[in-house]
Amino acid sequence: MCIAAPAQIVEIDKEENMLFADFGGARQKAKMDLLPDVEIGDYVLIHAGYAIEKLSEEAAKESLEAWEELLDVLEEEDREMEQARREHLESLENQ
Repeated sequence: MCIAAPAQIVEIDKEENMLFADFGGARQKAKMDLLPDVEIGDYVLIHAGYAIEKLSEEAAKESLEAWEELLDVLEEEDREMEQARREHLESLENQ
């Protein structure tokens, strides 16, 4: 199963048939073999070093919002787990 987040194309190297896409500040390069007609500003899904699907701006934004919500939930769970770990360690120290 492939779970991919949309990335926006920020640079294209036609000679190398490569694109560079932005994942929320992190850049990744990908081959354009499967999507030769993409342009700077387009949103794509990247898997195994290849741009595999072009997304509409609306679909990309919906997906990015869902990813943001998921990351927020995971960060909150991390904070709760860290707090529980600290409380557990404190209880062990007080025994």
